[in-house]
Amino acid sequence: MASPFSGSVAAICEALVATPSEYGDEERIAGLVEERLIELRVPHERLGNALVARSGGPGPAVALVGHLDTVPAWDGAARVRRDGDRIVGRGAADMKGGVAVMLALLERFVAQPRPLAFLFYDREEGPNHLNGIHAVLRDATLLEDIRFAVVLEPTGNDIHAGAVGTLNADVVYRGRLAHSARPWEGSNAIYAGAAALGRFAGRAEQPVEVEGLRFHDTIAVTMAHAGATRNVVPDEFRLAVNVRVAPGRSLDGARAEVETLAGAEADVTWLDTSPPALPGVTQPDVAAFVAALGVPVLPKQAWTDVATLQAAGIPAVNLGPGESSQAHQRDEWVSIAALTRCEELLAGYLA
Repeated sequence: MASPFSGSVAAICEALVATPSEYGDEERIAGLVEERLIELRVPHERLGNALVARSGGPGPAVALVGHLDTVPAWDGAARVRRDGDRIVGRGAADMKGGVAVMLALLERFVAQPRPLAFLFYDREEGPNHLNGIHAVLRDATLLEDIRFAVVLEPTGNDIHAGAVGTLNADVVYRGRLAHSARPWEGSNAIYAGAAALGRFAGRAEQPVEVEGLRFHDTIAVTMAHAGATRNVVPDEFRLAVNVRVAPGRSLDGARAEVETLAGAEADVTWLDTSPPALPGVTQPDVAAFVAALGVPVLPKQAWTDVATLQAAGIPAVNLGPGESSQAHQRDEWVSIAALTRCEELLAGYLA
């Protein structure tokens, strides 16, 4: 029986989206990708639920990189469907459309002499320290001589250079429980954090120019929780704070700003760090890629594993068929025209 991950790039994408692979549950999709690699007789290695394949002759290779996992599906959302030119379903844009292009290009170039590597990895949509790419970059033998990498995250087929860093914190305000009929007997933790909420709300985004590209530093409260029932004054008010740090900016400076906004009365716990990445558009392999494709170069106002690859000494950029605005949406989609366009752009460069 032929692999479901074969045929046109649209057919491959539809099969990928039809295969659930929420963060931490990537074993099935990794197995199907491996079956396709075996079917194509491509040298490869599997590391947990990540796979690396290698085609072409010896020498420094260009790598195509994509994660297999998705964020959880919305309740009641359809697994996959066609809507005109669109493939709709969890992960269509972020980033199974990109993975579909990788698999289509692997089949297309499997017998060609140019050295290519393909990295399919797991656990990207979670804490950076658990990201499967770290173990792959450390342990995979087929990734030892990569000269340049393209991460097929959603960019609408433009080049997105660099990446903003990410910090996550829990900010907690304490109070004292009381019956809501006698609130003076306690101390309301929500009121303790009210002034800080105003400070966070008043902190505007800050544009930062790097290599001619405009990134934005941001600080956002993304979740808030307090209380267990309507008739009890809460003794804890917890905020989730997400920070995006432009390339070249200080992570320590960003942490200090959050702690100032939170105030001395808050307990701040830092949970996860993903460093930013400089655009690097003047690096020779990046400049050659930009010149070959002739598409716009924009700043990546998000974090991607371009930063991880650059930290490992591998110049990298983002380019993929999905639209950034579709990532994690309820009816996430990628257009078939964009899938085909991405395949042709990268095929022209690789040829």
